[in-house]
Amino acid sequence: MIDAKNSSSTSAQERRMLDALRKGPVSTIRARRELDVLHPAGRVMSLRGRGHNIVTVNVMETTDCGKLHKVAKYVLMAGKGASN
Repeated sequence: MIDAKNSSSTSAQERRMLDALRKGPVSTIRARRELDVLHPAGRVMSLRGRGHNIVTVNVMETTDCGKLHKVAKYVLMAGKGASN
């Protein structure tokens, strides 16, 4: 069995992203830094395709380099996957 926490497979990244979204909003920067999801938009698109209601909000966030960027923040809404 593949360890979703350490795997770089697409399905493992989707699992990490969904687990994090169940706990609260996840920005692009956080997904890359803390979840090791390098293409968050792609993972979110796949999750939406599986029926998860995820909305995108544009926010300003500071990178590790100290620069402010406009990034996506993903929010899992009530419905499929929100509490499972």
